[in-house]
Amino acid sequence: MPRFTKKQYNQQVAVVMTIYVAIMLLVWPHAHRVANIPLRAVFALMAVAPVVVLIWLMAKLVMHSDELNQRVHLMALSAATGTVAALSLIGGFLCAAGVLILGGDILIWVFPALCLCYSAAHVLFGRRYVGMGCG
Repeated sequence: MPRFTKKQYNQQVAVVMTIYVAIMLLVWPHAHRVANIPLRAVFALMAVAPVVVLIWLMAKLVMHSDELNQRVHLMALSAATGTVAALSLIGGFLCAAGVLILGGDILIWVFPALCLCYSAAHVLFGRRYVGMGCG
């Protein structure tokens, strides 16, 4: 399998994130104003495509990594998933009990929260193996 380098990953992520930012600045503000429901759905979901590409790029980077890097990614993803799942469950119970009142649009923050937790966990777990070529 040909190597997928960190440099290639960074370049492709920069392109994808530029597209994402352009969609969020140019298309997303108009999603609420479109009268046609199918077109409104298209406008609302356009930002999902670059995020899916970003997830695919991350998976590709991990698959092309050595076993040690894969282990660090797996541990970080596991910790992040558990953290976000627990926080979501806490929030769900608090909403169900009437302690918190949150709208459904709060769900847009689940993926960014997962990414932030993953990044923090990756740094913490990666420090364990710094001298072993992981990072």
